[in-house]
Amino acid sequence: MALLDYYTKLYTELNPTSPQAISVTIRQCVSYFHCSDRNTKLIIRRLHEEGYISWEAGRGRGNTSKITFLKPLDKVIKDEVMHDIREGKLDKALRFLNEHALPETILHECHGLLQSHFGFQVENQKEKSIDILRIPMRRHFATLDPAFAAITSEAHISHQIFDCLINYNVVTNQFEEHLAHSWTTNVPKTEWTFYLRKGILFHHGKECTSQDVKFTFQRIRDQLKQIPCRWYLDDLDEFKTINDYAFTLIFRKPKGFLLHLLSSINCAILASDVGYDHEHNIGTSPFRILKYDKKGLLLHRFENYFKERALLDRIELLFAPHLVNKMKRYDVPSLSSKEKGYHAKVHQENGCSFLLFNFRVNGIQEDKNVRCAIRALINQRELISKLKGNRFAPASRFIPSHSKLHPRAQETFDDAKRYLVNSSYNGETLHVYYFDHKETLNDAVWLKDKAEKIGLNLSLHAFPLENFYEHEVEEKADILFCGEVLEENMELGLANLFKNSTSLLRRFLNDEQRKTLDHLMQFFIEELDSEKRMQKIEEIERSLTEDINIIYLYHNLREMTFHAALAGITLNAFGWADFSKLWIKP
Repeated sequence: MALLDYYTKLYTELNPTSPQAISVTIRQCVSYFHCSDRNTKLIIRRLHEEGYISWEAGRGRGNTSKITFLKPLDKVIKDEVMHDIREGKLDKALRFLNEHALPETILHECHGLLQSHFGFQVENQKEKSIDILRIPMRRHFATLDPAFAAITSEAHISHQIFDCLINYNVVTNQFEEHLAHSWTTNVPKTEWTFYLRKGILFHHGKECTSQDVKFTFQRIRDQLKQIPCRWYLDDLDEFKTINDYAFTLIFRKPKGFLLHLLSSINCAILASDVGYDHEHNIGTSPFRILKYDKKGLLLHRFENYFKERALLDRIELLFAPHLVNKMKRYDVPSLSSKEKGYHAKVHQENGCSFLLFNFRVNGIQEDKNVRCAIRALINQRELISKLKGNRFAPASRFIPSHSKLHPRAQETFDDAKRYLVNSSYNGETLHVYYFDHKETLNDAVWLKDKAEKIGLNLSLHAFPLENFYEHEVEEKADILFCGEVLEENMELGLANLFKNSTSLLRRFLNDEQRKTLDHLMQFFIEELDSEKRMQKIEEIERSLTEDINIIYLYHNLREMTFHAALAGITLNAFGWADFSKLWIKP
């Protein structure tokens, strides 16, 4: 820790309200600094010598000393933040602000100083202009392993680093060549042959070959690694290498859905000599990782990308939760441009917010009448009208157009009371978990208030997304507020929702429910006709609704605002812009 860190810690712990001396013991300082008596005394002496404090030592062991703070905390911190900004060390300034329990007034002023340095920036380095997109992040990434990507932010960032064999085009509803330039299959769809482009380089310079594809698929199928999308290839009988640029996949059963699966970021190809390394993420995509740690993620344009190179030079995603709601994601605060003002793109998500009941733990939530009572309490239109925000329309299915075809009949408050009376509920507390952000918290508080009126006790618990892959939530939650945003390939998104082991919906089902779901999904995976596959999805959603495994809440509508000087803005299904297509109009 730097000397200023110790001064800040001491200042915030003792909280002086006047320039008068304050009584303190060495033992207190040891607890503040988390170090030995000897080191604590050395730190205090340095603080005194550097003019931060005046220190009058007490006589004898354990006696009280007197400390006077000589530098106003707001001034020294603002000076340090400005110094870090001038040195281009925004991550260092953010780390300092994030690690100390500073007064709100100081935080507000410092974040104001930092805010103008986020968004799109044009900086001069070695007589060359560098285009940078700097984005504040609310939380740390749970993982950047593409095989585990199950959260929208992680999936989007993985797409910037890694590539798949093929891509799905949402406009044409067709699959397009990417790492593989062509493919063929037999009539029963049990054998698929793919042909790789020559000369594709990974970020560390190795050429991408059939060996890398084989390594990636073997990794996905490795039971010890517990990769969520293992089911993609669970019936793969043989990987037959033809040469460095061609291979055949031989399956035991028809695999009509294979192209959907191979276009998933979960099947992104890794370098066989590196695999997945948290500290050295190696892909083939338009951006390579410069730095990845607790402070953030720095991406740089990959000059040897095999397709059209990115137009931006660098992407910086920095951990700055206090800045997330104070600025536009795609802003250009420092740009002098002919283009003025802002534009907005409205984006309707395919997916919805919903309530899940946990059938993997014993509890009163297993009583269907209790679940019926909660469903009756939830007036979707009232929820949307009262809480507003991004809430757009009542949901009764995951896809908005399907919800319109199957509107939910609204029950009454009296229905809720009747269901609860007919249940086995006897005053137990239901533990309700929610994703740790404001929108979901508001939903949970709204339901808790409703439940209290019929005598139903709910206890609310925040669920940080950083802990998404841990098992605490399915071990402790009775009910979970959550949401699902389907990717552009909605069939693939629905398949992942019902089959991936990281899916919260699947994690909350008991073994018998999973077995039934898997039986229906097997028809889905083998079926060649898209319309018949979606009929199977409707059967699954209808079953989940009738059994009240899930209560659909609402669909979301998001507005993304961006500076008029930006070009290349195309939002994906997750509401993010493709970084490689963005550029700044001078």
